[in-house]
Amino acid sequence: MTRIYFDHNATSPMRPEAIDAMNHAFGVVGNSSAPHGNGRSASSLVEQGREDVAMAMGVCAQDLIFTGSGTESDNTAIHCAVHAGCKRILVSSMDHPACASAAEQSGLIVDYIPVNRDGQSDMAWLKSALETWDSNHGRPFVSLCAVNSETGIIQDVETATDLTHAAGGLILIDAVQALGKIMMTYQPDYISVSAHKIGGPQGVGALYVASDAPFTSYLIGGGQEKRRRAGTLNVAGIAGFGAAAKVCEGALSHTGDIRAIIETGLKAMEPELVIFGDGVARIPNTLFFAVPDTASSTLMMALDLAGISVSTGMACSSGKVGASRAITAMGRCDDAPKGCIRVSLGYTTQAQDAQVFLNAWAKIRRKTYGAA
Repeated sequence: MTRIYFDHNATSPMRPEAIDAMNHAFGVVGNSSAPHGNGRSASSLVEQGREDVAMAMGVCAQDLIFTGSGTESDNTAIHCAVHAGCKRILVSSMDHPACASAAEQSGLIVDYIPVNRDGQSDMAWLKSALETWDSNHGRPFVSLCAVNSETGIIQDVETATDLTHAAGGLILIDAVQALGKIMMTYQPDYISVSAHKIGGPQGVGALYVASDAPFTSYLIGGGQEKRRRAGTLNVAGIAGFGAAAKVCEGALSHTGDIRAIIETGLKAMEPELVIFGDGVARIPNTLFFAVPDTASSTLMMALDLAGISVSTGMACSSGKVGASRAITAMGRCDDAPKGCIRVSLGYTTQAQDAQVFLNAWAKIRRKTYGAA
């Protein structure tokens, strides 16, 4: 049985280009920090990767730091806020735990930016909070995920950045789910991304730091990354990240049509179906839905047995009991009393996969659909 992989928001399979780049890098001997010929060969792979990732992000390569993950990138930016004298941080209630939990444990006062029932962060609330900022709280700091990883809902990053900068503040944009899926034209103070979400290797991330943004190293040690992030660089991982970044743009354009087929089929079978974010802008590859009569964990396991991999939420939290962070923030727990299913498509997704999924769903749910 050939499995269908519908969990790209957790990890997208390695792209052939990334594998080839890493295989080449594995044969390059030398520490990229060493000044001799071998070191320079390794360093050239790092710098090419930096150029390719920066190009995909729309930022200057010299402002990009490689990290071990998107989580480390988020943590580093919040670490910078603490050392910049910020005492209060505004975090979207839809943010990933890498931002939200780091903020809560940072010692800063944490206030959550509310979202409406469609999952959009409240820009009017943010504007008011920034206009009435208490100077005793230091410089304002805002954290916002460009795209929610569960629902795929796109946030108004441009407005949030403008409001924050107008108030003299700093803003972190977690763009882990945005890279390669939507255009990144915004210029905040910090942007975090991760390789494995675009078909690069796991264990490699990057952090953009604007040239005028305060920065304090999170990892202390050697002088790597211009003394901004200590530790021997993952040369092969960075090469793979760069290779994936070069080919990721536009690679998911076909997923919107496939998602539409799945949505239409599910609606035909499930009168009580709730699709979260279907009335607002979403990235094309993501579908987050609930059927109120069956536990999402049961449905996920049944689909798994049918050879289809989906998720019940963020991979970081899917093993834990509890309501979806996104659904809770949206105030819509009543619409998903037994949890939600996330279908996230990717560059490996084919048109026929939609019909296979719908036929499997019909069998699991004992519904009538096409030839099921």
